[in-house]
Amino acid sequence: MVNAPHSGSELRFPVVCVVASAGGRGALVELLRHLPTRDTHLSLVLIYDGGPEEGPLFELAAQNSPLPVTELRPAARLLPGCVQVLPRHVQVTLAGGIVEITPRGEGGPSSPADVFLRSLASELGERAIGVALSGAGSDGALGLKDVKAEGGVTFAEDPRTAERPALPRSAIAAGGVDFILSVEEIAAGLARMGRPGYTLAPSLAQGPSLGADPDLGKLFGLLRASTGVDFSHYKKSTLKRRIQRRMTLHRLATLQEYLDHLQADPAEVEELYQDLLIRVTAFFRDPGAFAALKTHVFPVLMHRRPPDSPVRIWVPGCSTGEEVYSLAISLLEFLEADAEDHLIQIFGTDLSEAAIHWARDGIYVESISIDVSPSRLRRFFVRVQDGFQVSKSVRDLCIFSRHNAAVDPPLSKLDLISCRNLMIYLEPSLQRRLLHTFHQSLKPTGFLLLGSSESIGAMPDRFGVVDRTHRIFCKRAAPEATYPPAAGASDLSSEPAAASERPSAAVGLGMETVRREADALVIARYTPAGVVVDEDMQILQFRGKTGPYLEPAPGDASLHLFRMARPGLLLGLREAVDASRRSGAMARRRQIKLKQGDRLRSVDIEVWPLKAQLARGRCFLVLFTEPAATAPEQGDLDAARSDPARQLELVQLRRELESTREYLQSIIDELEATNEELQCVNEELLANNDELRQANEALDAEREGLRSPLEELTAADGALPRGDKARRFTDSALRSLGAPARAGRELAVATDTMPAVFEVLCHPILLLDGELRVRAVTRRYCELFMISLRDIEGRPLSTIEASWNTPPLEQRLRDVLHRSAALVDFRFEALIAHAGRKTLSLSAFRLETGPGELPALLLVFDDRTGADKDESAPPGLQRAHRTGSV
Repeated sequence: MVNAPHSGSELRFPVVCVVASAGGRGALVELLRHLPTRDTHLSLVLIYDGGPEEGPLFELAAQNSPLPVTELRPAARLLPGCVQVLPRHVQVTLAGGIVEITPRGEGGPSSPADVFLRSLASELGERAIGVALSGAGSDGALGLKDVKAEGGVTFAEDPRTAERPALPRSAIAAGGVDFILSVEEIAAGLARMGRPGYTLAPSLAQGPSLGADPDLGKLFGLLRASTGVDFSHYKKSTLKRRIQRRMTLHRLATLQEYLDHLQADPAEVEELYQDLLIRVTAFFRDPGAFAALKTHVFPVLMHRRPPDSPVRIWVPGCSTGEEVYSLAISLLEFLEADAEDHLIQIFGTDLSEAAIHWARDGIYVESISIDVSPSRLRRFFVRVQDGFQVSKSVRDLCIFSRHNAAVDPPLSKLDLISCRNLMIYLEPSLQRRLLHTFHQSLKPTGFLLLGSSESIGAMPDRFGVVDRTHRIFCKRAAPEATYPPAAGASDLSSEPAAASERPSAAVGLGMETVRREADALVIARYTPAGVVVDEDMQILQFRGKTGPYLEPAPGDASLHLFRMARPGLLLGLREAVDASRRSGAMARRRQIKLKQGDRLRSVDIEVWPLKAQLARGRCFLVLFTEPAATAPEQGDLDAARSDPARQLELVQLRRELESTREYLQSIIDELEATNEELQCVNEELLANNDELRQANEALDAEREGLRSPLEELTAADGALPRGDKARRFTDSALRSLGAPARAGRELAVATDTMPAVFEVLCHPILLLDGELRVRAVTRRYCELFMISLRDIEGRPLSTIEASWNTPPLEQRLRDVLHRSAALVDFRFEALIAHAGRKTLSLSAFRLETGPGELPALLLVFDDRTGADKDESAPPGLQRAHRTGSV
């Protein structure tokens, strides 16, 4: 998002910062030669970080630039129509339009481009322009990201034609580049932007307000239909600048022209969406706030905390994850050696799926060294190609998910919420709703951290001040608090005021406003409750009061429709969804019984496929209605007169029988499809078996081929005159010569075929080594437990899910390893993240490995949730032990 007007407003001309480094002198010369010779208002600042053997940048620029060239000096002002060069071994910033120059720190981070670009973005906002040319390293990538975030325009040389593509590639990967062009095309774009009066979009700069412009309503509708996000409650000044920026990039003068462009190009809708979600973040932004957390917050959170009580922190609007990882590192530093004794869960959520993927990877450009100290880089990061990655021990503490804090169900039982620089972009009504949500989500002893420009506003009764300077607040008890109802994506305003609080006679309101308010009241009062879901059954929008039918599932936050369905609804809901998917038409299930407290209520479910589609597939509207009591048919009345109880029961049984027949038919269809899939898998397994048999035959042939040379070596060794000790050593070496090579070849064959075998197996299966660490999993296991091999590979079984961390289960598995006793159909209940409570059946088999190696363990799971339980079995539902190994 774009910040408020900038302090450097006295600079009325665009300022271009051109960044290049070792290997980029050629691109810099080409850019300078194509600059305009006159009628340009641009001020160019050149930053070139080349090797010491290269000549001075000032001479290079003076020889090739058609514009005057000067060298930046302390207290100088940037000038339009000229080129200004940054001297070597210094860093420069802008403050009030004045240049401030400082020496680069000895041994510290050397990122002059990032430092200047950040100050340029802060000072000039939309009048800042950044250019990344050919060069090594990544200095400038973070700065370009800030320029784009503040409304400026950014260019990068096409890496395919760059002599040294590392720098432009880093800038592109960081998400801070608008245009990827050749050097000549970049120069042409700069020349165009340097002409007087280039800034376009006068209809937005001088036209009516956003709320009154029907074209803007259409624009919001396009965004809402494509992304499921409603921006109508974001600050109008912010939206104006972001839309104006996109219009400027496409050289469009009016909002109607841009709307036509959006309707013709769906990709531009996504680009505008990403621009409205522009990511402004950094590691340890505002270091004083993190120091205040260690002083005022962490000691309170950790005081006498039981080891099994997790520390839960939420970062809404986490962007690419820097804030989440900064909090994790700060907490680990505070705990020091005690960190292993506590459970830590830090949740990062954001609207941008791309930002969430980036955050999960935890890979950042090398120039984060200007924000992260060398000691932290050594302790909490590992070096990767062209940058750093957050260490696995820190990443394991952080969970990232796409989530709309304004409308999606919030997390609960939180110790700390860090929401910095999000609410400044929202209108007051949405700010109040978020603060209500945060108050509801925090524990009674929880804390709230806001940005330096944010406050708790009109809610001092809900939050107390802990540190006013760093915007740290604590939750206050509010026993009579009433929270606003959950809002849909297109209904974020508060409920209508009471009649006594409204302006009399609808002063100043047109008929259109009255009609909209009346429609809203009718929809809120009489429209059935429902949700809009995508192809994966993820809820995109709540409509009406869905509380009686849906509730948040225990564990990590999830918006999956089936996981949120209340007990009793799941079967009928799944039937209706499957029927609508197959037929492409509306599907209905009637008279589904739902028990709430002592009351038994009937619910009808309708599933409507929507014609409008998102990029990720179809959408469905799911409606919940409670039918009114209907009079029985005449036939039923006659039967009831003779034997009312018996006849009514018969009618009910007939209805249930018909429903059961339909359901069984759908099960039969699914089983037939499953049998076909199993047949394909069986054929693949047979093919793999043939390959394994051929590999064994090849190994036998090689073994025979090695036997003769070994016999010859043994005979030759016996003929040598050596002492007994030396002979015994040689004999032992010869005897063992063939074993490692043979074992290595067999292990290579097994390793090569194992992924193929696990890929086609349809059961949830885990392969553990002798220390109960995960070595391989099947795809079905990952789907059942919503986890990836990358997240669990090499980790002990007890750390994957809390339910696995039980001494009885671990002892049984070790019995299988050491006593060759297979564990068959061992049943237990587990509370699994993302999936809720499950009844699982576990069978474990020992796998023999090579001589001198620990055996492996094969775990086969079966989801028995909902199956008939053995009433006589003890709580563990242990069934059988058999002796043997595989």
